[in-house]
Amino acid sequence: MRQNWLVIHFLSFIYILVVLFSYPYRAYGVNISTGSSLPQFNLNVPDDSNVKRYLGLINLKSFSISQISAKLILIEIYSFYCPICHKQAPIANKLFNFIQQDPELSKDIKMIGIGAGNNQREVDVYKSNFRVPFPLFSDVDFKIHKKIGEPRTPTTILVTNKGKVLLTHQGVMEDMDEFVRKIKKFHDQQ
Repeated sequence: MRQNWLVIHFLSFIYILVVLFSYPYRAYGVNISTGSSLPQFNLNVPDDSNVKRYLGLINLKSFSISQISAKLILIEIYSFYCPICHKQAPIANKLFNFIQQDPELSKDIKMIGIGAGNNQREVDVYKSNFRVPFPLFSDVDFKIHKKIGEPRTPTTILVTNKGKVLLTHQGVMEDMDEFVRKIKKFHDQQ
């Protein structure tokens, strides 16, 4: 049993190395910038009624960012295979919980995650392993990731519900308090 576990982890590690070193160089760097518009894309509405209620997506099969019931949307671009994303996950969770505990922010800001290159099983395992409290979506074929400029993972993007990019952050968020101050500033301007 333990030997099977080691083989699976070894193969996963090899897969990560292959992906990292075969990924085109142009993918490294955020092409989405403050003031730009987030390209249009659709996500499938999950069966989970709590997610539907949280995002305000009743009676839809797929949705765009503009259909989320919020003034601002925080999008966490991550990957199951990204070790930096593993370090960012607890910070993203803390950010979500901070927003949820603030009565003003919680009604106006929603948060989602998009698993770049991840299938639904990988998304589910990531959600479980890191106890992610916000909705996560699969982007198994990198279509969304490519549309938004192939940013490094993790990348956090704050957008209006109309898709205007207000703020981006690449990598582990070392100063969450500063990021929250910026979010509050944008929130007050909406």
